[in-house]
Amino acid sequence: VAIAARRHGAANPNAQLRKPITMDDYLASPMQIEPLHRDDCCLVSDGGGAVVIMSAQRAKDLRVPAPVPILGFGGGNTSVELQNRACLTTTEAVRSSRLAFDMAGVRPIDVDVAQLYDCFSVAVLMTLEDYGFCNKGGVYDFVRDGQIEFGGRLPINTSGGLECKGHPIGASGLSQIHEIVTQLRGEAGRRQVEDARIGLTENGGGNIGVEEAAMCIHILEKT
Repeated sequence: VAIAARRHGAANPNAQLRKPITMDDYLASPMQIEPLHRDDCCLVSDGGGAVVIMSAQRAKDLRVPAPVPILGFGGGNTSVELQNRACLTTTEAVRSSRLAFDMAGVRPIDVDVAQLYDCFSVAVLMTLEDYGFCNKGGVYDFVRDGQIEFGGRLPINTSGGLECKGHPIGASGLSQIHEIVTQLRGEAGRRQVEDARIGLTENGGGNIGVEEAAMCIHILEKT
């Protein structure tokens, strides 16, 4: 996950970290809290974002170039207190993604590119399973051999994610929407995912930890 993030960040002129790393580089990075290395943890930054939302008819009337429809969305919440949760290896992505996929009328296999909340790399591993991109316990095989990088089965965090751009308080969700819209419009330049038609974003919050107490998901489509 960390290696993929750094590879993608290297293609983003607005990322803070723009130097790719190897597995040896990753393993040599300082241990923070076992098993998390420094490169498993996001940066801390300031930032902001904005979006313009309107009905499909309004976009047509205004002749908005390349509008990107929202197909579905979903949210889920659980207790902020870790000791009140039934399981620490399952996130609210299970509930929120079910709502979003049902509303959008698509399946995980249909998603071409995703922006996942990557406060720590382990959060990405947990949510990839919770979305149904792979079976529970199967994420190791899913992410190996570049499958979450450019050219892989599901490129994720194509801007570099929080691990390269930093964690802009209050803006991480909007920065993900911005990246997905850029991808679906075919305007991502060096980091463009080829033939991207369905994109997914996920933002989490409500707790300082790997498993967020609240998660919100959007599924968008290229027009």
